[in-house]
Amino acid sequence: MKQLKSLTLSNIRRFGVDTTIEFSRGATILLAPNGTGKTAIFEALELGLTGKVSRLGDNLFPIIRDTQTTARVSLDFGDTHASAHIGELGEVERSGDVSAVFPETDPEDIPFLLRLTHLLDQRERDWLVQADAKVAGSQLARLPIGRDGSQVTSALGGIRRSLTEQLNQAKTSLQALEFQFSEWQSLKHDRDQAASQSQGALRSREHIGESITDIANQSQALEQLPAGLLVPPLGQDGLETVHNALEQLVQAKLARLKDQIKALAEVDGLIGRFVSEQTRIDQLSSELKSGAEELSRKKLDRSNATVSHEQVQQELVSAERERDSIVRQLARYRSEAQAKVLVSERGQVLESADKALVEAETKAAASRTENEGNEQVNLQHSLINEQRKALLQVDADLLSAQRLAGRWEELLKLNAEVSEAIIDKEEEEGQLQKKLETVQSTLSVAEAEVLAATTRHESLTSAADAIRGAVATIAAHLPPDRIDCPLCGFEHGAEALQKRVAKALQSLDPEVVQAAERLKTSRNLLDERKKALITAEAELTACGGVLAELVAQLSGLEVELNDLKSNTLLGGDTLPLARESIRRRGDANTVAKGQLDEKQRNLAPPIALEAFDLAKNAYGAAVRAVDAARQTRSEATIRLEQATAALAAITADAPPAQTLEELSLAEKQNAALIADLSAKLTAEQSALSRQQVQLAVLTDTVAALQTQLTEAESRLANVRASWRQLSFEGDPIAEVASSHETQLQSKVGELTRHTVVLQTIKIEIDAWSKLEQARVAQGMLDRRRGELSEVDFTTDLRQRIEATQSNLERLSMLSKAMETLSQYLSNEIANVQKHVLAVVPRWQALLKRVVRDPRFTGTNLDFRTAYRSERAEVSVPMHGGSVHVPAIASEAQLTDLQLTFLLSMALDHPWSSWRGLLLDDPTQHHDMVHAAAVFDVLRDYIVDHGFQVVIATHDALQARYFMRKLQNDGIEARIWSLVPTPDGVTAVETQWPVKSQLSVDDYSPPATRSPD
Repeated sequence: MKQLKSLTLSNIRRFGVDTTIEFSRGATILLAPNGTGKTAIFEALELGLTGKVSRLGDNLFPIIRDTQTTARVSLDFGDTHASAHIGELGEVERSGDVSAVFPETDPEDIPFLLRLTHLLDQRERDWLVQADAKVAGSQLARLPIGRDGSQVTSALGGIRRSLTEQLNQAKTSLQALEFQFSEWQSLKHDRDQAASQSQGALRSREHIGESITDIANQSQALEQLPAGLLVPPLGQDGLETVHNALEQLVQAKLARLKDQIKALAEVDGLIGRFVSEQTRIDQLSSELKSGAEELSRKKLDRSNATVSHEQVQQELVSAERERDSIVRQLARYRSEAQAKVLVSERGQVLESADKALVEAETKAAASRTENEGNEQVNLQHSLINEQRKALLQVDADLLSAQRLAGRWEELLKLNAEVSEAIIDKEEEEGQLQKKLETVQSTLSVAEAEVLAATTRHESLTSAADAIRGAVATIAAHLPPDRIDCPLCGFEHGAEALQKRVAKALQSLDPEVVQAAERLKTSRNLLDERKKALITAEAELTACGGVLAELVAQLSGLEVELNDLKSNTLLGGDTLPLARESIRRRGDANTVAKGQLDEKQRNLAPPIALEAFDLAKNAYGAAVRAVDAARQTRSEATIRLEQATAALAAITADAPPAQTLEELSLAEKQNAALIADLSAKLTAEQSALSRQQVQLAVLTDTVAALQTQLTEAESRLANVRASWRQLSFEGDPIAEVASSHETQLQSKVGELTRHTVVLQTIKIEIDAWSKLEQARVAQGMLDRRRGELSEVDFTTDLRQRIEATQSNLERLSMLSKAMETLSQYLSNEIANVQKHVLAVVPRWQALLKRVVRDPRFTGTNLDFRTAYRSERAEVSVPMHGGSVHVPAIASEAQLTDLQLTFLLSMALDHPWSSWRGLLLDDPTQHHDMVHAAAVFDVLRDYIVDHGFQVVIATHDALQARYFMRKLQNDGIEARIWSLVPTPDGVTAVETQWPVKSQLSVDDYSPPATRSPD
């Protein structure tokens, strides 16, 4: 597997020239405050790997350091090197080959694939967990497992469209060739048929034209023919037009003559009808005159009878008016009596309805009481059962609460143990801290002793050398007989002075030796104190790591304890209170169950379903009976009110002026008068009817005679019109008709001969037309075949049709194959999508380790194909459905979701030979406990799966914690700090642990001796 060795940046963002960062095989931590340039390092890595920076698009000029004109990035993978140079105009020049790092990968896909499996940058809007569905789907589609299928599917659409166009073009070409071949065969057939029909000798068109002119002159139709068509030279179309026109004229004249001859056959009938109709008109005129005179007399008699009849009728009308007045007054007396009787009867019906309503309401009340009692009993039993279920649920909750209380007690014990361990570790840490301070102080003393010994040794050595040189000089130049010392001036004598000089030269060397021994001893002691300091610091660091783990464990226990304290099942914020609450609720639940049992025993037994339904049905029937009785009473009331209103309306008017007896006598007298007048009117009406019948008969007779006379005159006029239509003058005569028929027969014979001649001429003209058609067809055939013979052209057409048919069949088979391939690819892509979705279980497992909110452990990835493009969405279960992740996730949770997804994809879909994780401050929104979970996962990826991690953070505490965790597991790791300088930001590796001055315990500086 590939490993990234180093990165060199020049003028990238705020970085200076040739800033080199060497990467560890395990983890490399980039520590710097926000805004220093951590993100620029990841952009530089992306630029070196892809030649692009997604954040900047096509304009890379902003990545160049301000006031500079070019920038450069170099990557070292050991056996592979890559670099990118950005020029003054923002153009990019790349060198090196990254194909070994990204084998068989399209360079256009690398930026997307990096963000799926390698790079967690700060561009949250492009993270898959909150990207647009189409964008996220396109990113997943670039994975090697599905990329080829997606690319083939994308290309397949264009291929299928091209095939369809080619197939349509082939069909069109085949149809055109088949039409051309059919037309070619039709032309050959027309030519051959025209040639066969035009064989034999023909007259010239001029002779045919002269024959047509002769016939036209003889038939007196020359002026009606089209002008100018018979002028030489004659054409085929002109001959046909003139012949057709002349033939139609002759045929029309012949038809008219035949119609006239046929009409002459009716001349004898016309003459006979004319004589008979003339006689009939004379007779009808005489009869009409006598009938009209008789009709006038009858009309006068009937007028007199009508006057008498109207007088009697007026008298009868007056009598009937009187009768109607009497009838109305009698009806008034009868209506009043009937209304009174009806009011009495309807009052009795209302009383009966009242009694029936009272009885129905009494029965309904009894049924209602029984039914409500049954319902109340069953309802109380049902409520008790529901309450018992609730109490049983309380029992279940109490069992759960007891288990939680047991867990609480275990947590308290564990919390106490961890707290004691933390206290012990804190005491041990304090002791180790004091020990470290003591060692540091003894180290300071030892360093001071070394410094003093070094100074003394150096001074003694220097003094000894100076004194030795001076004494030697004095001794060499001292006269043997000198008695006084040249330094102090004291007279020692010559012999004593020589002895003192010799003794001084001997006494300097032991002091120097003693100072050197003291210096060596102090240095040895300093080394021992430094070793003691390293040991003390290691012990303190180990104790701090254990203490941090205990604190984290204690924090987790406190979280779980807080959850238990806030649990509604326990009902208390301390264990004794919770257990007391559980006990009280258990006792109360037991008492409640006993009370329910006692209450149910005191109740009447539940009503059986059959008895309950029977009582309910009886109540319903009683209610319906009450409703019916109320309806009957309402109807009776309405009828009584109507009868009362009718009686009031009758009695509202004034009573009749006459009594009932007087009205009865007047009614009898009026009836007798009406009977007499009616009999008289009937007799007169009968006489009028007879007169009317006679008058009607005479009127009909006169009208019939008038009609017959009119019809006879009309028929006579028709006969005369028919005679005139035959071109005769005057009244119909037989001699005139016979002479005219002879003339018509002569003309018909002449026109018939002309018709026969015209038929012969038509045959000759048709022969000339066939010759013209054959010539035209041959010309078209010759133009189409070109230089080929007709046989060769026909063969060539057949071969082209066969070739086109073969091509069409080939394209059809290829189109079907493409359709089959498309279906197969769709199925395979669906399988690929299932394979991509196989990352979800690992993703969910990582989320359980990192995210505290249990909802996110059910995070799901929906990867599908819609509208011929891949769609991907990340959702979380909520409210029985699913919700898009950005709708509920915090910044930290979004980061965890994207990080764990990247880790899962990196493990399940290894497309690159470099297992690298480039993480730009993934724990910036996390507290220490939360970040520790992330670091724990990253450590497993380094140890178990061989990943190389490059992580940036602005939190020094998190960086040190992660470094300790890695070193405790023996993982190679480095920390690089980004430091701003006047020449740009530079990277400085921080040694871990930081080397500091060491000290030792129990340091006792040696005593110093003063020189004599």
